[in-house]
Amino acid sequence: MTYSDVDIVTDDNVRLSAWEIPAASPSDRTVILNHPLTTTRYGSDKGLDGVAAEFLPMVKHLHDAGYNVVMYDHRGQGDSDGGLGRTARGTEAPVGAGVTEWQDVVASLKYVLSHADFADDEIIFMSQCMGANATFLAWQNAPELFANPQIKGLVAHQPTISYNMTARFLRAKTGIDLVDRVLETQLERYGVGFANPLETVPSVTVPILFAQVEKEQYTFNTETGQNDIQEIIDAATTENEVIWIGPKHPNAFGSNMRFDGYQYFNHHPEQLLDFMSRQFS
Repeated sequence: MTYSDVDIVTDDNVRLSAWEIPAASPSDRTVILNHPLTTTRYGSDKGLDGVAAEFLPMVKHLHDAGYNVVMYDHRGQGDSDGGLGRTARGTEAPVGAGVTEWQDVVASLKYVLSHADFADDEIIFMSQCMGANATFLAWQNAPELFANPQIKGLVAHQPTISYNMTARFLRAKTGIDLVDRVLETQLERYGVGFANPLETVPSVTVPILFAQVEKEQYTFNTETGQNDIQEIIDAATTENEVIWIGPKHPNAFGSNMRFDGYQYFNHHPEQLLDFMSRQFS
C-alpha cells in the first residue's frame, strides 16, 4: 500500500504520529483507525497473554475495498509525543486509557476534515478498546463537531468498562484486589480515572458495529454469564449490531483470548466490510 508519514497535532499541542494510506483509486470514503492500549497503530509483537496483534492485514482489506485510511498512534504510545517524566517525548501528556485520548480522536477528525483530498469524504471511525472508549468520550465532549453529517458510522472493537476490566486483570496477574488503589493513585497523581462507556456511548449519534471476544477473561462477567460489552450495547441509543468472536461462534476463531479479537478481521473481514458498505452512501 502507498502511504505517507504525517503528523496530527491535538488542541492541547500533542503531536500524534500517523500513517495516511489513500485508496488505490480516488475515493470519497475515509476510515479513521486507532488502537488499543499497549499497542501502536501497527500492533504489538508481544501482545497480551502470548497473543500478538497486527492491524495491517485488516487495513489491506479496507484499502482493497476502496477506502482511504488514516491511522495514528495515541499520545504517549508508538511514535507519538506524550508520556511523563524521563520517558516523555515532546509535550508531556499522560496515557489515560481513553480518558485523555478523546482529544486524539477529535484531532484525527479535524485532520481529515481539513485534508486537501479527504475533506469532503464520508467518514467511519474504527476504534479499538481504549480507542473506542476515547471515541465515545469525544462524541460527548465535542457534540457539535461530531454532529457533522459526513460521519456515517462507528466500529467499536472491544470497548471496556474500564473499572471492571482493570479489576479482573489485576486479580488475574497478582491475585490481589488492587483496582480501588489504582484508581485512587491515578486520580491523585494524574487527575484521571477510568473510562466509563456506559455514560458516554449514549452520546454517539451514528450506527455502531460492536465486536468482542465473548468469553475472554478480562471482560466476561461470570456472575451474570455475559460479557461487559452487553451493558455498553444496551446503553447505546443508535442502531447497532454485534459480532461475537470465539471458537464456538460463526467463523470460529481463536481460543477466547482477548487479543484474538484484534486478529479476527484480518481473516474474516466480510461482516466489517458489509457494515461499512451499508453506512457509506
